[in-house]
Amino acid sequence: MSRRVNRRSIVLTLGALALLAAILACSISGGGPGSGVFRLDNQSGQTICYVYISPTTSSEWGDDWLGSTEVVEDGDTRDFSVSAGDYDLRADTCDGTAISEVYGVTVPSGGYTWTVR
Repeated sequence: MSRRVNRRSIVLTLGALALLAAILACSISGGGPGSGVFRLDNQSGQTICYVYISPTTSSEWGDDWLGSTEVVEDGDTRDFSVSAGDYDLRADTCDGTAISEVYGVTVPSGGYTWTVR
């Protein structure tokens, strides 16, 4: 009898782990209908060193989405994965001067391109 219980417990545990792995894989990939791509197209004539993408419900810009080593050169594009929703966007030069700010941008699941001029 204990052999049957152990085998059944193992099968149930493995099934639960497989289900958990599938759920985690879906959430990590971000490929569901609630995700979108925000594309920054830099046509400003300047290098962009700081990009801020903030939900419209936030009063703060938050962290720079490029990090400390990445820039978007003039003429280049950069894609960011975000949840579909409404955002405020800001792009700054390397000395911290704002090149462009836009507010209330809706990023749909199909994506959105912001051209900075």
